[in-house]
Amino acid sequence: MENGEFEVLLEVGQSYLLNKEYEKAISKFSEALKINPHEPEAYYYLGLAFEGHGKMKEALEMYEKTIVLDRSYANAEIRINAVRGKLEGNLTIDKQ
Repeated sequence: MENGEFEVLLEVGQSYLLNKEYEKAISKFSEALKINPHEPEAYYYLGLAFEGHGKMKEALEMYEKTIVLDRSYANAEIRINAVRGKLEGNLTIDKQ
């Protein structure tokens, strides 16, 4: 049953993510990770939700966890580079 619940939480979270309801998506993906903390896809989607919500450091942490669990998760690597660029851009703006 837990695997089925995990899948439902991922699907509901993805729906919230598509509708830009980031806080709700974060909640669902976090619940899913309580059931299965070893699933890279859940960390990736949680990263997308954090990124959409403007929480770049949290997003970066989730993408990095995705890569730790699955080194071949190319989309996470792409997002890591994008978020790092955003964070570095903010540092440049802050210094001006």
